[in-house]
Amino acid sequence: MKDKVKVNFSKAAKNYERFSEFQEKAGRELLKLYTLAGSPKPVLDVGAGTGKLLSGRGVFSLDISLEMAKCCTERGNISVCGDGELLPFRDETFNAVFSNFSLQWTDVEKAISESERVLKKGGWLVLSLPVKGSLETVFNAWKKASGSLPLFKFPEEREVFDSVKKRLEIVFFERLFLKKEFNSAREALKRITGIGARNPFGRAPFKEARRFKEILEENPKVEYRVLLLMARKV
Repeated sequence: MKDKVKVNFSKAAKNYERFSEFQEKAGRELLKLYTLAGSPKPVLDVGAGTGKLLSGRGVFSLDISLEMAKCCTERGNISVCGDGELLPFRDETFNAVFSNFSLQWTDVEKAISESERVLKKGGWLVLSLPVKGSLETVFNAWKKASGSLPLFKFPEEREVFDSVKKRLEIVFFERLFLKKEFNSAREALKRITGIGARNPFGRAPFKEARRFKEILEENPKVEYRVLLLMARKV
């Protein structure tokens, strides 16, 4: 799956910011938490995308997509193409780890463990990610069309809490429900696929895909249930 994710996000890098309105909304709220923590640096941005949210001196950007990492470099960040489940940094390197809308593509347990490892004592994890209940309308349309739910699953909220609490002290959390109705199924799906978030398990059969779009056309809506939290390494 990871190889497909790399390819999809690399293809989307050039036009990512045209379609990333949901990611940007969550990111703005996450930046408030980062500011509340004192905007500590050096900071590692895991799944940084194009580097729009965090850039400048003291920012290290990591993304699994080489093209995304290149975008971060162009913004002046120290950028690495790497995996959030196996961070290429020494223990206790950073005063903060920041991650917006990206760890749903990882094994959350491994990614949180790695984030804790590279944090200095007293350092902050500032995190947002969509959890179960995201893309409910889209997933239900696919279930009606194919008889089964998509293979991709968003993490359970409890799974995220448990992974963080094992290693860090949770200081604050909140939930966002982001949703938008579009004029067509095509427009709705473009807000998902345009950022690179395509099905990593292969293409759907033509008949099922056509039926799926017909059903979604009746209610072309995209929604995300997003968990935001800040936690400290004690």
